[in-house]
Formats: sequence, C-alpha cells, structure tokens
Amino acid sequence: MAGLLTDEEIDTALAALEGWRREGTALTRDIPITPDNFDWLREAVTNEADALDHHPEIERTGSGIRFRLSTHSAGGVTAKDVELAAHIDQVVDGAARDRG
Repeated sequence: MAGLLTDEEIDTALAALEGWRREGTALTRDIPITPDNFDWLREAVTNEADALDHHPEIERTGSGIRFRLSTHSAGGVTAKDVELAAHIDQVVDGAARDRG
C-alpha cells in the first residue's frame, strides 16, 4: 500500500504543480477547455493513468474539465497522485503547444 504524504510533502509538491490545489483528501485541477476537447483530453489522461496503474476522477465542468487525484486504498494523497498530476500537466502542456 502506498503511504500517505504529510501536509508538508503535499505543500512542497503543490508548489511544483501549477494550477493544482488540495481539496480535502485529494489533489484537484480545473482546466478550461472547449466542449469538443473534453473527450480527447479525457482519453489522453486515462492512457497516462493506465500506464501508472492509477485512476483519477475526471469530470466535465461548465467551463472545462476537472481532475481529482486520491489514492483511495490509502485514504488520501500519495506519491502516486503527485506523479499522475505531473503526467497530466505534461499532457495538457503538450496539447496547448500542439493546438496553440
């Protein structure tokens, strides 16, 4: 089982993860996108998550997409969540460059 990160470890990780915040026992990030970009972004992130054997909550919001990361078996935020957040950022940053 993955060990929970301390508050200090989470704060340190968040300092390096632009746009992410702590919400209860999870890391979340809202990204504004147009509705037609939701499916491909969800699929790209799901592929990254599958490769890491970790599964985020992905939700459509009024203005885009929300990612919520938590290791349910550990009851909160672990290094696995931080790693997936970094991978999500790479997907989003790459997409912005490709589409920008």
